[in-house]
Amino acid sequence: MDIIKIVELIGNSKKDWEDAAQNAVKEASKTIDGITGVEVIAQTAKVKGNKIVEYRTNIKVAFKVKDKR
Repeated sequence: MDIIKIVELIGNSKKDWEDAAQNAVKEASKTIDGITGVEVIAQTAKVKGNKIVEYRTNIKVAFKVKDKR
């Protein structure tokens, strides 16, 4: 039986929300093996001078827990 763990992350990007999500997955994959899925929870942005300067995407990342038995 597979056990799936979920962690919530926030990625950011100066380009767009999709890139922010990809950046979160890229960073997470440095310490989490076997990411199997992502759920987008929210998308927000930082604004300066009436212009979006940073996109932020909140995601939940799913990965299989390794059985060490």
